[in-house]
Amino acid sequence: MWVFGYGSLMWDGWESTWGCVRRVQAKVPGYCRMFNKASIRNWGTKTCPCPTLNLVKSDSTHCRGVAFEFPDDRKQEILSYLTEREGRDFVLRKLPAQLDGGDEIEAIVPIYEGKNLIRADSVDKIAKMVLQANGKNGSCVSYVKGILDKLCSLEIDDSAVTELWKTVAQSGRKPRAF
Repeated sequence: MWVFGYGSLMWDGWESTWGCVRRVQAKVPGYCRMFNKASIRNWGTKTCPCPTLNLVKSDSTHCRGVAFEFPDDRKQEILSYLTEREGRDFVLRKLPAQLDGGDEIEAIVPIYEGKNLIRADSVDKIAKMVLQANGKNGSCVSYVKGILDKLCSLEIDDSAVTELWKTVAQSGRKPRAF
């Protein structure tokens, strides 16, 4: 059984608890990262939501991340854990992925399909939201910078993340204080 991580699943060590036997960089074709899930608790509020990562269909590209292999006999436990961790509005999709090295696999990929989707039409609008949002885990600026730093440490360049961070950093405005 394989699980594909494109956000915090890539780096927070969750997999060691569940008997991960292999961790490999991989890509999922036909999808890309997008900051379109509104965090209204951890990184933002209902009035100032923080745009957080999700995957969306994009025929012309792929999403690079990390694939984790687990023993098949742990499948139900892992699916239950992912459902609890990600939340009820994340669908655990089985998607084709390609491991670095070329092997083709199918992996479980959590994709948010709930009501807290952000429909902003520009990176400038998303950046404005980033600068204003704060939640129980901290500022949305810290969230986006943390994502950028983690992807850089894995040598993954993602245009959605770098373009948003560049726009936030160039705004010249300070994050809204709470």
